[in-house]
Amino acid sequence: MLRRVLEYFKTEITAIRNGKAFVFLVCLALASFLWFLNALEKHYTDHITVPVKYINLPKNKELTGKLPNKLDLAVDAFGYTLLQHKLSLAFSPVSLDVNELTNNYLEGKFMSKYAISMNGHKEEIAKQISSEIQIISIRPDSISFNVSNIIEKLVEVHPVVDFTFAREFILQKPPVVKPEFILVRGPQDILDTLKFIYTKPIELKRLSHTVKRDVGLVILPELKSELSEVTVQIDVEQYTEAKFDIPILIINQPDSLIIKTFPSKVKVTCRVGLSKYNKLNNSSFRAVADYSHRSGAISKLRVVLDKVPETVLSVDHFPKDVEYIIEHKE
Repeated sequence: MLRRVLEYFKTEITAIRNGKAFVFLVCLALASFLWFLNALEKHYTDHITVPVKYINLPKNKELTGKLPNKLDLAVDAFGYTLLQHKLSLAFSPVSLDVNELTNNYLEGKFMSKYAISMNGHKEEIAKQISSEIQIISIRPDSISFNVSNIIEKLVEVHPVVDFTFAREFILQKPPVVKPEFILVRGPQDILDTLKFIYTKPIELKRLSHTVKRDVGLVILPELKSELSEVTVQIDVEQYTEAKFDIPILIINQPDSLIIKTFPSKVKVTCRVGLSKYNKLNNSSFRAVADYSHRSGAISKLRVVLDKVPETVLSVDHFPKDVEYIIEHKE
């Protein structure tokens, strides 16, 4: 019996305590909410960031250089206004009217640069954000507008290709691009120095036949072209080995002397595509020995090939050095 009485009183005391704790928590939450509302009614200085877009640009001209895409604002506002900004995902972009800010000076033929102080435009920027915000300062504190005339230019296209060949195959001719030139439109200060438009890189391995690919172009964002890709063709063919006996020509020898080498010819070996094999002959190469490079300690002359067709690969010759004798002219 006594045990039941003790359990009853224990249960009642726990319930009373839990009820007081709940009341305390409710009061604490209410007090905190009232304090928070009171805090929001006060003015605060804080920093906010807003995106920027540029409108009403000069006709037939384009902005060049890097412009800020956001403004860092030191502002004074009620707490609830700042809280609204902090809770929002993003502000709408602030529009900067370029012609209005530059007094239309950039529309002229000769004006290409104009700088403005942003702190002189605090009120008009604040109106775009909120009538309840006062801007104290803006960073960057100034913006420089650079413009360039828009022109058109034909620019040569260069392919960017990395390739290897299957066994016994070589490149028949340099990669061909169609079209070779494209018409590009953009700022004059960029196009005046632009020599090439490059293709996006392509990689080809173990080529054994001609390949034709449509490849995209790498074009600066400031430039525009009606074409976004070109055709790159890589012509491949089998090769064969060619051998020639080339006479050695002595250069820089005195007029009073006759220089004879032993042997008088060098053997030249190379690889050449089948389509160009019949076009090669002895006159396609030239082997020379420079008498002015002789050494008293060595009775030999170095032989080099100073004429080699661009169409051949892996060119070699033997011997590299030849003995010689000197005869005097009568």
